[in-house]
Amino acid sequence: MDDASAVASPASQRQPRSLNLPLWRNRYLIVFLTVVVGFLAWWTVTRFDVFPLLFPPDVPTTGLQSVSGPATWAHSRYDFWNSAASPDQAPIPGRVAWTFETSEPLTTSPAVVGNSVYLATGDGRTVCLDAATGELVWTYQSGFPSNATPIVTEDVVITVNRPGRVVGLDRDTGEKVWENHIKSPVTSSPVLADGSLYLGSADTNLYALDAANGEERWSYGAGAWITASPAYADGTVTAASQNSQVSVVSARTGRRQLLYDAGGGRTIAGNPVVQGDLIYFASIDGQVWAIDRTARSWPLERTILFWKANLYIWGVISAPVQKGTVWSRNIGGKVLLPVAATPDLVYSVTTKGKVVALDSLTGEERWQADAGDDVTAPPVVAGRTVLMATEDGVIVGLDRSTGETLWDFETGGKVTASPVVVTDTIYVASHDGTLYAIVGR
Repeated sequence: MDDASAVASPASQRQPRSLNLPLWRNRYLIVFLTVVVGFLAWWTVTRFDVFPLLFPPDVPTTGLQSVSGPATWAHSRYDFWNSAASPDQAPIPGRVAWTFETSEPLTTSPAVVGNSVYLATGDGRTVCLDAATGELVWTYQSGFPSNATPIVTEDVVITVNRPGRVVGLDRDTGEKVWENHIKSPVTSSPVLADGSLYLGSADTNLYALDAANGEERWSYGAGAWITASPAYADGTVTAASQNSQVSVVSARTGRRQLLYDAGGGRTIAGNPVVQGDLIYFASIDGQVWAIDRTARSWPLERTILFWKANLYIWGVISAPVQKGTVWSRNIGGKVLLPVAATPDLVYSVTTKGKVVALDSLTGEERWQADAGDDVTAPPVVAGRTVLMATEDGVIVGLDRSTGETLWDFETGGKVTASPVVVTDTIYVASHDGTLYAIVGR
């Protein structure tokens, strides 16, 4: 009995080790598989951006829109497409009907609705003026300068200042209705559509706020500063960022649908413009682009495009075409200002005053003109006239079909904000701190 126990004891001691070895191997395998599955899940979530689909943000509480119709300029670039094209025919300037003076340079255009002009100033105010006389109706004192044109709705005026405070004001009294601080500088105007306010920020985010109360609905990280106004069309929001990229995201969820890269070093000049399914923008090297808003980006496409570009450089394949490309054309010169667009033509201007009209569908040049001086304000279209402003404060009107110079009118200082045309008046915000209301002859 003692011998049997002695013989069995070592075997019994070795047997558990033998049985536990596969168990430890299984544990290592489970840990390895867990890491692999976790990485694949993380890659899928980030690449396909599935969180907005799984956990969609709240819808806007209202369908609030800006005021539209005759005698109206309620967005910075006229509408939420950023077209900068109004049907109101610009008058031939005859005289200054009135002026409104501030103590700091004016760098943004006013909004004009009915009998009122709304202006955000460099001296920390948002003001409402009588459109006929320029007399002050009300003042909201924020204490911070602004680069944003106010947006006007039926009941509320929405204003944004540089430190990122977004404020809704009662349209009749200027009293504050709501406020949101996104805590990052904002250097461009927002756009409003279907109850949401869209604006870009220096923290690299594109924000969607509920226009009824200012609460954040979603944010989209563009990877670089967004210093120009976004554009809205048919449930999508388009934003250009300082990393030479244009992002098209869902207005409902903030989920990216298309990422278009203009190329390293090609800083995008100002805001994108939407006309139908096409997005237009210019880059600082003089290139004007048209891309397809309905195109869709998929994971790994940018990596594949990178390698195709390298193979093209080595002469292995023909030049690759980025998804979404419709056309691009170099107009020759430095472009720092956004384009204006109508259904048939796209207008771009260089810093030296060369103005070019391109066919909106093909990019072919239709005409070229010289504004006569360094152009410092983005072009706008008012009826049959293309307007722009120069460093010397001269407003120039060109025939939109031919480029022929129709007239020019001198104001008191450098102008960097687009002229605004409503009925028979041209409103010009100047660096001399004055808002000019110019009427026809």
